[in-house]
Amino acid sequence: MAQATSEMEVRYQAKLRQAREQFAKTTQRLFVEEITELGSSLSALPTAAPWPLAVPAECPACGHTGFASGRDKQDGDYLQVWFLPRHFGCRLCGLTLTRWELDLAGIKAQVLNDDEEPDPDCKPDFETY
Repeated sequence: MAQATSEMEVRYQAKLRQAREQFAKTTQRLFVEEITELGSSLSALPTAAPWPLAVPAECPACGHTGFASGRDKQDGDYLQVWFLPRHFGCRLCGLTLTRWELDLAGIKAQVLNDDEEPDPDCKPDFETY
């Protein structure tokens, strides 16, 4: 298990490095304002993914907005709707992350309907999805 984790960490770090290089290459001749405008326009639409929901998330490689895609799950009596991320994509630097790499990036499950007071002891069963 430890070897699999370290291999995943190495693969994750390599993906970050490649995405940062791509970001630098893409933006090397642009002014800061142009980079901001490019980031805004490219992050307006989620990347293609086989999951029904997309939630904006900060890209761990370039810091701009990318999208985590996944599915939702309603949790029991509290009627909380959880977002369970399974994929991440950033159009600006090209980073894509799979389900297992999302934990390394800090992209975690979150409550979507946070207008209600969530139960701090509530932990949905993420393994069923």
